[in-house]
Amino acid sequence: MARMNRSLYRLAVACALFAAPAALSAQSAGEDAGGPADQGILVTGKIRKVDPEKVTREARSISRETDVLYEPLARFEGYACPGVIGLKQDYAEIFVGRLRQIAEQLHIPLAKNGDCTANIIVAFTDDGRADLAEMQRKSKFLSQILDPKERHELLDEPGPVRVVSVVETRMQNGSLVPRAQHLAGSVSELPTGHMEGGQSLISTGSKREIANVVVLFDRSKITGKSLQQLADYTVMRVFAYTRDAKGEKAPDSILTLFDETNDTPPPGLTEFDRAYLTTLYEGPAYVRGIGKLLRVAQNLDKLHSINGEWDYDGEGADK
Repeated sequence: MARMNRSLYRLAVACALFAAPAALSAQSAGEDAGGPADQGILVTGKIRKVDPEKVTREARSISRETDVLYEPLARFEGYACPGVIGLKQDYAEIFVGRLRQIAEQLHIPLAKNGDCTANIIVAFTDDGRADLAEMQRKSKFLSQILDPKERHELLDEPGPVRVVSVVETRMQNGSLVPRAQHLAGSVSELPTGHMEGGQSLISTGSKREIANVVVLFDRSKITGKSLQQLADYTVMRVFAYTRDAKGEKAPDSILTLFDETNDTPPPGLTEFDRAYLTTLYEGPAYVRGIGKLLRVAQNLDKLHSINGEWDYDGEGADK
């Protein structure tokens, strides 16, 4: 039996209750006149469905991970400690509160508020690109943690926001797989990790862990954006290894906040965003990325069935 939308069901019940006396009167009149009896009220409705292939393509388009057929998607695994620089204290507290609220819903462990070293830093600055260029000039830090393409995006391309994510690969036994530039000896030596078992057709022997994130917003380029929009955009960039969504084929996502072709960006996290985050954080971290991406449509369909409320655990809804 097809599931009926909750609002449509209530409307149908109300119509049936109010129409019952009139239907009985019409039936009596019809029988007295020898006419046919009323057969009742027919209620029809359209159940909203998602296109799995379209949703999977959209989820893939915002994911930075490249080898999703064999590697898991990166997610935040350690204790999250968000901090904000460049906002008035009351605004900063609201911003941090939003990040901590979403982290709690996703079951990301949280460090004690106000008593931790920030591993998620959100800064509102005059020129984020210049700040990163100066950091790179002094320490070559970006060369140690990012590939050339991502360094080019951060240091050379214009834009109102820059996100630096430190993503590490760990084996199931907890050992860290070193980066190639951290290895001594021949430059041809590749970083590897070794362990026995733990791998299957759907599971990998390693996980991708977001360890630290820095988000730099240019103050002059965020005019007209609400604090809610900026906080929810940050959620999608720090708790998932994602990129901005742009163009006609972009998903309905807060990641379109800085898309110049989108005149009406969402006011906050969308159903698509919630489905993506829910899928990313459900189950083990060692599942191949493609397996996660294919499940986004299923979780989006579940969200549709509860009228857009976010019910991560399936036991209660939080808006």
